[in-house]
Amino acid sequence: MPASRPTRSAPPAATPERESVLSLILRGLFWSALIALVLISWSPGELGSVSLSRLAWWRGAPQVTPEALLPTFTPDLNRRVGIISGHWKNDSGATCPDGLEEMKVNHNIALRVQEILRQAGYQVDMLAEFDPRLKGYRALAVVSIHADVCQPDPRLTGFKTAPAKGVNDPAQLENSLHLKRCLDARYAAATGLSYHPHSVSRHMTEYHAFNEIAATTPAVIIETGFLGSDRDLLVNHPDRVAAGIAQGILCYLRNEPITVGTPQP
Repeated sequence: MPASRPTRSAPPAATPERESVLSLILRGLFWSALIALVLISWSPGELGSVSLSRLAWWRGAPQVTPEALLPTFTPDLNRRVGIISGHWKNDSGATCPDGLEEMKVNHNIALRVQEILRQAGYQVDMLAEFDPRLKGYRALAVVSIHADVCQPDPRLTGFKTAPAKGVNDPAQLENSLHLKRCLDARYAAATGLSYHPHSVSRHMTEYHAFNEIAATTPAVIIETGFLGSDRDLLVNHPDRVAAGIAQGILCYLRNEPITVGTPQP
């Protein structure tokens, strides 16, 4: 009797389980690619703001517009100017017999100078006489505004200025002298006052703020006039006074030619 041949069993048919696994893998790859395309369509700045509300469109939910985040304002130190309002928040300064106080005259003028420079695009700090911010203060320029005594002497009329000495930085003296020349020219032209050199005092040349601000900051102190003989100009025409100071500062900041114009009446 011949030997029987071994029978081969038929290969097992694919089971429904294997088909379902393959289908799940393909479906996962499809959705992964679709989600990747959706994410790429957003700009990088929007990725951080993706929320469920933006992905809820397929539910028919209303789309919520994210709130705009504005950048934090940072002051431009390259356009900073400091105005010291003489005697402000410290004392009254020179006082006339009728009660007129230098501090109030100075501050009235300083506020106008501040506004003119702001309109010109500069950031202007209003500084008190002994403002704590003066320690190491850095700016394109610092000008301290004062007025002189209230004696009714016809010889006591006019203005004067004094620059920072540049003890710790020679460039400070050079730049302060440039600022002084601009102030002298523009202020004389705007107010019609002449320069009064003989009344420049040590309180001006040794002005305390010169030793407090940063060694790189140019600075000048100006005595705008005498509260006696120049009272009408200082009290009744502060806009002219402020314009002369502001024009002098802008002359320096813009590096304008320094020419002495015809004084305005």
